[in-house]
Amino acid sequence: MARKKSFAILGANYFGLSVAQALDEKKQLIKIFDYNEEKLNKHINEFDSVEGVILDTTNKMALEKNGIVQFDGIIVCFGSNMESSILTVLNLIDLEVENIIVRARDEKHKRILIALGLDEDMVVIPDVMSARMVATKTLFDIESEVQSTDGEFVFTSIEVTNQEVINKKIFDVGLNPNKDFNIVQIKRNGKIVIPDEYTALKENDIVVVFARNNVVNDLALKIKGGEV
Repeated sequence: MARKKSFAILGANYFGLSVAQALDEKKQLIKIFDYNEEKLNKHINEFDSVEGVILDTTNKMALEKNGIVQFDGIIVCFGSNMESSILTVLNLIDLEVENIIVRARDEKHKRILIALGLDEDMVVIPDVMSARMVATKTLFDIESEVQSTDGEFVFTSIEVTNQEVINKKIFDVGLNPNKDFNIVQIKRNGKIVIPDEYTALKENDIVVVFARNNVVNDLALKIKGGEV
C-alpha cells in the first residue's frame, strides 16, 4: 500500500477547506493552519481526521516549531490577503520548504510570487481556472464535467463529431501523446478502448483527454469540429 502523504493547508478559507476536503477524500494526512481560532474550530469539526493548528503563518519561528518542513506538500491559500501570502511564502522559502503551491489573487499577485522564486505552474488563480473551464465547456457543448487536477492540467471528455477525424488513426490526425495532452481512453458503444497511435476514431466516440488548460480548446475544436 502506498504511503499516505502529509499536507499543510495554510488558511481556513473556502479554497483551503475545499483542498482539504479533496485530500481528505483521498485518505491523506492533513493539517489546516490559521490564526483565527474561532473560524478554524468551526470548520475543523466538519472533518473526521483533519487536524487544526492555530498559527500565524507570517511568523517564521512558529512555522518552524510546528514542523512545516516535514510536510510532503504545502498549499498557501491566502489569495485575498496578498501581504500574508507573500510573507508566508518568504518564510517557507527561508526555511527551504519544497513543494509549495500558492493561491494567487490575480495576475499581479502571481507575478510577484514567481519573482520570489516559485515555479509558474505552482501558482494558481482559481477564478481564472474555473472561468476557462466553463468557457470551454460552454463553447464546445462538452457534456461531461471538466475536472481540474493541479491547476495546469485537466481531465475532460469530448465526443467525436468532426468528419475530418472520423475513421482516421490518432497518429494521422495529430492526436498522438505529447507533453501537452494524452488520450487516456475512448468510450465506444458502452465499452472502454485503451488507444494507441494506430487506433481509429469512430463517430460518437467519447475521448477522455488529460491535457493542459491552454490546449483544451484546440483539442475540442479538432475532435468535435466547428469554429471558435
